[in-house]
Amino acid sequence: MTHSIKSFIRGAITKLFRMPTMEGSLSIKKTSGHTGRSGQVLLDNKPTAHTPIQSFVQELCSTHKKPDWWLILLTRPLAWKLLWELAKASSTGLSGTWYRSQRFPKDDSHPKTADLGPPPPGRQGEGRYTEGKPIALYLSRSIDTAALECPEKPNKPRVFVQEFHISFPAAKVVRLGLDLEAKAPHLHHALLESEYLPQESEFVPVPYRATQFLAFLCRLVPVDAIEYPSVRAGYRENPEAVNLVVLGPAVNTVAEMVNGEPFEYQGST
Repeated sequence: MTHSIKSFIRGAITKLFRMPTMEGSLSIKKTSGHTGRSGQVLLDNKPTAHTPIQSFVQELCSTHKKPDWWLILLTRPLAWKLLWELAKASSTGLSGTWYRSQRFPKDDSHPKTADLGPPPPGRQGEGRYTEGKPIALYLSRSIDTAALECPEKPNKPRVFVQEFHISFPAAKVVRLGLDLEAKAPHLHHALLESEYLPQESEFVPVPYRATQFLAFLCRLVPVDAIEYPSVRAGYRENPEAVNLVVLGPAVNTVAEMVNGEPFEYQGST
C-alpha cells in the first residue's frame, strides 16, 4: 500500500470518528411543574449542580430504611456542600403575620390556642421537614394558604386558623425570594427536587427524606426557618402561597407569638 493511500485511509478514519465541535453556548433549564420555579441543568455547555443533587435526592428517597444522618454527612461530599450553603444562604430576622391551620370534628367545641401550636413531643407525625421526633412548626403567609394546606378529612370537616405575629430579630432564615441558585446552587436544586405532593411521588417511596435531611443540617448550622412554596395552594399562580417551617429551639420561641384566639375558616378571603 502506497504512502498516499495510507494517508487517505488515515484521514478518512479521522474524519469519520472526529467529535463535532459545538459552536456557541448551550444552556438548559428545568422548571418545576407545581411551582414554576426553575434551575439550570446546563449552563454555557457546563453541567450544573442539578445532576449530582438529583441523584443524591433520589437515593435518599428510595429506601424505607431509616437513614443515619451523621453517616451521610461524614461520608458524602454533597452533604457538606449543602451544610455550607445553608449557612451561606441564611439571613437574619423573621417578622410579619403568619398563620397555622388544623382540622377539627364537626361539633360545637372551639379549639384553644394550644391546639394549633406545635405538637407535644412524640405526637408529631412525619412531614416534609420532620421524621416525627424533632418538632417542626409549619406556618403559611396567608389565611387561604394555611387552609389549603389542610387535606380534606371526612371526620374533620372544620378548619380553624391561628394567627401569629412574629418578631424574631435573631432568627436565621433561608428565604424563598432570594436568588438561591446563584448563592447556593446545590441547596436550590435540592429544594426544587422536593416540590411535589407525596401522593404524586411514585418514583420514590419516601418523598420527604431529602427535606428531612435538610432539617437535620439546619439544626447543625443552625438555621431556624426555611420559606418554601406551597404546592397545595398553587404557588405557580399565586406567589403569595408561601409556607414557613420553623425548626429546633426556635419552635418554642415562635409558638409564644400567637395573636388572639383561633377562628374558623369560612372560605377564600
